[in-house]
Amino acid sequence: MTTKPQDDQPSTLWDVAIIGGGTAGLSAALIVARAQRRVLVLDAGEPRNREAPHMHGVLSRDGYSPLSLVDDGRREVWAAGGVIEAARVVETRRTADGFELVTETGARIRAGRLLVATGIHDELPPIPGLAAHWGRGVVACPFCDGYEARGSRIGVLTTSVRGLHKAHMLRAYSPTVTVFSGLAGPIPDPDRLTLDARGIVVDDRVVIGVTTANGAFAGLELADGTRIELDVLFAEPRMVALDEPLRQLGAEQGDTPAGLWTTTDASGKTSVDGVWAAGNTSNPAALVPVAAGSGVTAAVAINAELVADDIRVALEEWTNMTPERHSHGEPHGHAQPHERKQGNEQHVDPSEDPTSFWERRYIERGAETGQMWSGHANAALEREAGGLEPGTALDLGSGEGGDALWLAHGGWQVTAVDISATALARGEARAAASGLADRIRFVQADLAAWNPDATFDLVAAQFLQSPVELPREQILRRAAAAVAPGGQLLIVGHAAFPSGSSHGADAEPLPTPDDVLAFLELPEGQWTVVTKELVDREATGADGTPFTHTDGVLRLRRNLPA
Repeated sequence: MTTKPQDDQPSTLWDVAIIGGGTAGLSAALIVARAQRRVLVLDAGEPRNREAPHMHGVLSRDGYSPLSLVDDGRREVWAAGGVIEAARVVETRRTADGFELVTETGARIRAGRLLVATGIHDELPPIPGLAAHWGRGVVACPFCDGYEARGSRIGVLTTSVRGLHKAHMLRAYSPTVTVFSGLAGPIPDPDRLTLDARGIVVDDRVVIGVTTANGAFAGLELADGTRIELDVLFAEPRMVALDEPLRQLGAEQGDTPAGLWTTTDASGKTSVDGVWAAGNTSNPAALVPVAAGSGVTAAVAINAELVADDIRVALEEWTNMTPERHSHGEPHGHAQPHERKQGNEQHVDPSEDPTSFWERRYIERGAETGQMWSGHANAALEREAGGLEPGTALDLGSGEGGDALWLAHGGWQVTAVDISATALARGEARAAASGLADRIRFVQADLAAWNPDATFDLVAAQFLQSPVELPREQILRRAAAAVAPGGQLLIVGHAAFPSGSSHGADAEPLPTPDDVLAFLELPEGQWTVVTKELVDREATGADGTPFTHTDGVLRLRRNLPA
């Protein structure tokens, strides 16, 4: 068990925070995460179409469950390195470095850019029984459900003359369309004429309730006691924008047929610098594909601004560099965004106590952003473990939990071990906020002395290399012993110094996968090599000089007893 820092200030500075985890928000998060940005989705878990069993008009997903689409999207965002937390944002305000969001539990989140994709709430007319059948028998969108209603008895419940257009749309699907206009008041003669011309019946009696058959929607009950049998009712709910975060920031609004709505440019950017809106938050009429597209459009624009920030920062650093640093081409701080430990530290006393070193390093490196690493899972882990059947996993040197959270979200039960209490506290906080606390056990321990207390289906050691004392060979031998029969051992590490680095020819070579396999001294015939390769990663130094990292990837499977 670790102790969290006693600091009530929000720590991590996310590149992008997205309020709303529906189609628009997740589509944006996927793009931003794939662009290697730190993105956090805060989702209250109430998508607009959650009551509908199916969605239609979505290419390749016609008839698919809306909630299944969201589940698929969440998995893809997690796999790309994004983070999704179950939270309801109650306060949004601008800060010196971007924005601060406050959830209903009091948690505070900092982000440089903000996308609001909270959508809308459909407020149905106050007719008893109507809400109970919303999404199943009582619907709103002809494009979404008209095709499925073709040839049936269709009712259209209007609350305004504007709703008559829906009746004309539905006439293409069925010859039996009835408009119930009691809530809308008298229909103007020109509009009545068009309805009559198309054979659309108008019933101006007041609707007082819903009739059912075997629990399903069956029609409407009118004020005079008449019951009208229907197969489906298209209602005209009042669309209420869930735009409180935008209004708190003072985003401009404009008149639309649905009422006042947040105005944006073509990318979804609002009048507030650094803030975008997507999905129904910016377009009340957006169907699922349109909402997804607006999220992608906003994400591309947001990333363009982040790239501009990167360029500005790099130029400032370049300007402030000494001539010596220019000539040496030091790697930029973002060159290794996923790794939790580097083997090429400079100006380090190798005799420093490992616990003190890593604790100090995590505190110092996370002082501004609240974390030292990107929060993403390592690419090799995603590639090698992505197709494995989830089970139990041991993450050695887990750092701030990027790998552990990715595994837990994929269904693994994870034990995450690290020497730094600060790193583990950050991981615990992210796990709790992501609803994954029950899937990860965080253990603070020095791996030099720690022994696994069980066997695991997957044991992973990612970049377990250190500039201070670390008996790596001994630790990895114990890791191999902790792999259950049929389980897998994944070891990833630096296999060569970066090209152009200042390490001389006398520097001790870094171990290749062949070296690792040799010093593991595994019993012959008990293990199978699944992956043994060198992988190059390209990066760029602060002075623009390109260089290459070479990683060694070794994955072994422990054979089942004969």
